[in-house]
Amino acid sequence: MKPEEQVQVVVDETVRTRLVAAAIGLFARKGYAATTVREIVEVAGVTKPVLYYYFGSKEGIFHEVMREALVEFEATIADALAAPGGARDRIGRFLDGAFSLVLDHLDVMRVIDSFYYGPPQGAPAFDFEVIHTRFMDTLTNLVREGMEAGEFRRGDAEDVAWAIVGPFEVARGMSLCHPEKDFGRDRLARLLQVVFEGVSANNAKESE
Repeated sequence: MKPEEQVQVVVDETVRTRLVAAAIGLFARKGYAATTVREIVEVAGVTKPVLYYYFGSKEGIFHEVMREALVEFEATIADALAAPGGARDRIGRFLDGAFSLVLDHLDVMRVIDSFYYGPPQGAPAFDFEVIHTRFMDTLTNLVREGMEAGEFRRGDAEDVAWAIVGPFEVARGMSLCHPEKDFGRDRLARLLQVVFEGVSANNAKESE
């Protein structure tokens, strides 16, 4: 590849990134339906034909944002499942990784929440339930492994998974609604330890 061709590739990728960032910010602040292509290209500093070239439409950008979110989420799951250690360690790694994604992509999370919990916005069809289901299935399976290995007391794995996800949802909600509180990863880890102590098999033996 010639040097001038290499520069062109970098420039093109920068433009694409600017378009995605502009769309995410506008979707998060105004909602999908209220955001126009004109606003996106103005924020990105490009023209409409450029947006159409990369994504085809506003819907195309929306699908790309969701695709990238799923790719990063699946990578977080794979990293946690492949990590050494027991179920407790891997659950902690999984939730820490998922929370790091939230902190790195707060506007993406606001967009997802607006569709998942809010009224219809005329957005393209996307199965948001798949993210929630994948999250809980992963957590429940790790809890079940912990029970089988004797780390956690025996019981309903799904109930324990919901108890463990509580601190994560608190941390996620605080970060989205009250970022000034700086509800960070360290506090999430401390809250998870409280829950882990409650479901520990050792604590169950001590109470017998």
